Amino acid sequence: MLKTAPAESPAATEDLPSRKDSAPEDLGPAIHPLIDGERTPGSGRLLEIIDPSSGTPFAKVACAGSDEINLAAEAAARSSALWRSTPFKQRGECLRRLGALVYEDRLTLAELIAREQGKPFVEALTLELLPALDHLKFITHRAEQYHGGLAVDPRHPYYTHKQAHYLYDALGVVALVTPSPLPFAVPLIQVAAALAMGNAVVLKPSERTPLCALRLGELCEQAGFPPGVVNIVPALPEDALRLVAHPKIEKAFVTGGLVAGQSVMATAGCAPRPVVLALGGKHPAVVAGDADPERAARGVVWGALANCGQNCGSIERVYVEERVASKFLERLLFEVDKLIVGEAMDDGVDLGPMTTPDRREEVHRQVTQAVEGGAKLLRGGVMPEGHGYFYPPTVLLEPTEDSSVMRDETLGPVIPIVVVESTERAILLANDCEYALTASGWTRSADVAGRLMQGLRAGVVTINDVLYSFGEPAATWSGYRKSGMGQNHGTPGLREMSRQRFVSFDPAGTDAPVFCYPYDDTATTMAQSAIDHLHAPTRVGRLRALARLMRLPRFRGRVSPRAVLFAKKRQIR
Repeated sequence: MLKTAPAESPAATEDLPSRKDSAPEDLGPAIHPLIDGERTPGSGRLLEIIDPSSGTPFAKVACAGSDEINLAAEAAARSSALWRSTPFKQRGECLRRLGALVYEDRLTLAELIAREQGKPFVEALTLELLPALDHLKFITHRAEQYHGGLAVDPRHPYYTHKQAHYLYDALGVVALVTPSPLPFAVPLIQVAAALAMGNAVVLKPSERTPLCALRLGELCEQAGFPPGVVNIVPALPEDALRLVAHPKIEKAFVTGGLVAGQSVMATAGCAPRPVVLALGGKHPAVVAGDADPERAARGVVWGALANCGQNCGSIERVYVEERVASKFLERLLFEVDKLIVGEAMDDGVDLGPMTTPDRREEVHRQVTQAVEGGAKLLRGGVMPEGHGYFYPPTVLLEPTEDSSVMRDETLGPVIPIVVVESTERAILLANDCEYALTASGWTRSADVAGRLMQGLRAGVVTINDVLYSFGEPAATWSGYRKSGMGQNHGTPGLREMSRQRFVSFDPAGTDAPVFCYPYDDTATTMAQSAIDHLHAPTRVGRLRALARLMRLPRFRGRVSPRAVLFAKKRQIR
C-alpha cells in the first residue's frame, strides 16, 4: 500500500498498489438466480465476477434469460395476492428479522461488498450497511402507520361530519433495477420499502455486482418472507427491458444511467406502466466567500472521492468564490495528498479501485480532454499500470464550462474547480446543467445558506455537508431534468410503492346528499347561497348567505347545522 504522489503534469507517473501475480482462483460452481424460493438454472450468459482490486475473477453467476424473467414475474404475481393480505404485524416481523440478520452478518457482507464492488471495507460499513439498517428500521415503523390508512381532516364545512382516510394499497409486483456503485444498500432499501407496503419483488441487480443482491435474497428467505415474494434475477442490461415490459409488472423502479433510464421509460410507456427513475447527477458544490476553507475542503474532498467518486450524488463540479479560493485550494490539495489508494480489504485505505475498466477509461478520457482544453492538472490524471482498476485522485483547475468533465457525468475520483467572482455567479453556473439530482453549499452565514438552498436547483441541497442525505431515512432521494423522476426514500418513497386511495364514511342520519335531486327552485337557491356563504368577499355577505341556508329545511336535513355553526373555523385551503 502506497500513498499517492502529487502529479505535476499529465506525463507524471503514479506508483499505485496492485496485487502480485498469482494462480487463478477456483471459481467453484456458478451461482443461480433465486426464483420462487429456489435456485433456478439460468439460461442466459455465464458471468465471471471480477475483483476490481486485482482484475481477476473470483466467482461465477448464471444469468437469467427471458424464460427465467418470465418465471420470476409469474411467481411474484402468484405470491403478491397472499402477501398483500398478510397482516402488517407479520410483515413487520419479517422485516425486523431481516434487519437482525443483516446486523449479524454485517462484517461478512462488508467483505463481500468490498471484494465485488471495490470500495474500502470501512466504506462498505458506513456507506452501505449503516444506511441500509437505518432505512430498514424507518421503513418498518412508517409502513405500519400507513397500513391502517391516514386520517384526512375535511376542510369543507358541509362535510366535517364525515370520516375520511387515505388508504395505501399494494401495487402488486414491482420491478427493481439497481446499479453497481451501491450494490447492497440500494437493493435492500428498495426491496424493504416494496415488501413493507405489501408488494412482491423481482430484482435485477447490476451485472457487475450481482452477488450482493443474491445474498440479500438469501437473507430474505432466512427472515421468513414467503417463496416468490422476493425474486433475484441477475441478467444482462437488455433483459431489464424484458422485465419492465412483462405484463405482470405494475411499476418499475430504476436506478442507473441516463441511457438506461430513457430505454426503460420508453418501454414502460408502451405498456403503459409508471416508473420511478433515479438516474445520473453532476453535483455542484458552491464554496461561498465566507466559508471555512478547511471544513469546505475536507467536505468537498470526501464528497467527490468517496467510493472512488462512483456515486450519482458525488461532487463533480466545484465553484469557489475568488476571495477564499487560494486558501480553499491549498487546503484541498493538502487533504488530497493525505489519501491512501489501495486494495479494498487493506487497512488504512481511503480509495479503492474503480468497479469496471470501461468506467476508468471514460474518466481518463474526460480528464485528458480537459487538460488538452486548457485545464491545469494539479494532482493525478495518470492511468496507472499494473493489476486492478485503480485511478488516482485527480484535481483540475479551470476546466472550460463546455468540457466533458463539466457537462457529462464522470463517476470517478476527479475534482474540477472553477474560481468565480461571486456566489450569484456560482449559482448560475451550477444550475446550467442538464442534471439536477444533488448539490451542496459551504458557508458560515445563515443568509447565504438560505440563498443557496433557494437558488441551487436540485432535488437534494445540503449546506455544509454532503452525501449524508442518502443515510437519513426521512430524506427523499429524487431529481429532475435528466436526473430522473419520482421519489425514493422517506415517506414519499413508501407512497411510490403503493396506490393512494381516498375513502370516507358518512355516519350522519341525513336524508340525502347535500346537493342531491330534485333540481328545483330550492336547489337553485341553496346552490347560490352556498357559493355566497363560502366565497363572498365580505363577512356580512357570508353571514347573510348562511342565514338563507338555515331557513331552508332541505339544507338543514342534509347538513348538520351544528357542524356548520359551531365547528372550528374552517377554510377551504
